[in-house]
Amino acid sequence: MPSPPEEETQPKPDTGPGQTSERDINQPPPPPPQSQPPPPQTQQQTYPPVMGYPGYHQPPPPYPNYPNAPYQQYPYAQAPPASYYGSSYPAQQNPVYQRPASSGFVRGIFTGLIVLVVLLCISTTITWLVLRPQIPLFSVNNFSVSNFNVTGPVFSAQWTANLTIENQNTKLKGYFDRIQGLVYHQNAVGEDEFLVTAFFQPVFVETKKSVVIGETLTAGDKEQPKVPSWVVDEMKKERETGTVTFSLRMAVWVTFKTDGWAARERGLKVFCGKLKVGFEGISGNGAVLLPKPLPCVVYV
Repeated sequence: MPSPPEEETQPKPDTGPGQTSERDINQPPPPPPQSQPPPPQTQQQTYPPVMGYPGYHQPPPPYPNYPNAPYQQYPYAQAPPASYYGSSYPAQQNPVYQRPASSGFVRGIFTGLIVLVVLLCISTTITWLVLRPQIPLFSVNNFSVSNFNVTGPVFSAQWTANLTIENQNTKLKGYFDRIQGLVYHQNAVGEDEFLVTAFFQPVFVETKKSVVIGETLTAGDKEQPKVPSWVVDEMKKERETGTVTFSLRMAVWVTFKTDGWAARERGLKVFCGKLKVGFEGISGNGAVLLPKPLPCVVYV
């Protein structure tokens, strides 16, 4: 039998760690590692927690890699209507608010009223500074009672009042058109109880002048109201002491005038109180002892 080749039967020499065999030299080098692209990172958009009704569902987030995704442009479930982006109709101009014509007319009237009030105030102030109107003075010269009867079935008496009216103005004349006098009884607690009324004659008072007016007021006439019985009883008890206290009130309507100017009619209230009448014995006649005229209080 033929013997095997010498190369196959000979043992292979042992190679050390620092030596390279012929097989290692002829072996092809390994292929370099291939670099793989990193996996795409998905950008996850965060949304705030949903606040609202329990049945509300938040729409899904937009797709990052699909620009034409249905939820890319709109955060809600449905896109706004087409008219939101525009339509084929021409754009309308912004409407211009036009004020009604009546507003200007009302404003004009209101402005005119304000101007009129201001002018009236200015004219009144100027008139007051120029004319200096002053309230007239009233004083009682004489106050007497006659036929004072508190024992009969019907109360009766007569009061005679004489007063002085003084006009203090230097440029205004006083026209006293109506003067109404009223007599009251003052009881023990200071309350006034009405007895009788009458009108004085109208008078005219020049500047810085005074006039005397007088009138008789009669109780018990048909034109006069009936005096209550309890008021008569009070005056009867007071008459036994020798004196009875009365008060005189007047309602006066006066107009002040000057050359080319006249003021409107004004009302004055005159109060002449605590007129203590002393009677002569048991007669029904008495009078107020006044050493000098008694001034009255005037209210405007």
